[in-house]
Amino acid sequence: MKYLQTALAVVLYIGTVDSVDNGVAQVEVSASDNKIHQLNIPVLLIPCDVEEQDVFYFLYSDGVVEIRCGEPPA
Repeated sequence: MKYLQTALAVVLYIGTVDSVDNGVAQVEVSASDNKIHQLNIPVLLIPCDVEEQDVFYFLYSDGVVEIRCGEPPA
């Protein structure tokens, strides 16, 4: 059960880009517990061109965490 909770928590992380500077995106990530975390993510890890206010999310699948662009599917 612990693994399922961890997987669900990762899937529910949604981020918004605050700014992009020198190849680093400053982002706010909303966790499933409604906490907001400030992170710096190299844009090389994000699979699309990002700009201020773009949305992305984290997907956990087959033991791998992926960053996906846009909003998660409903």
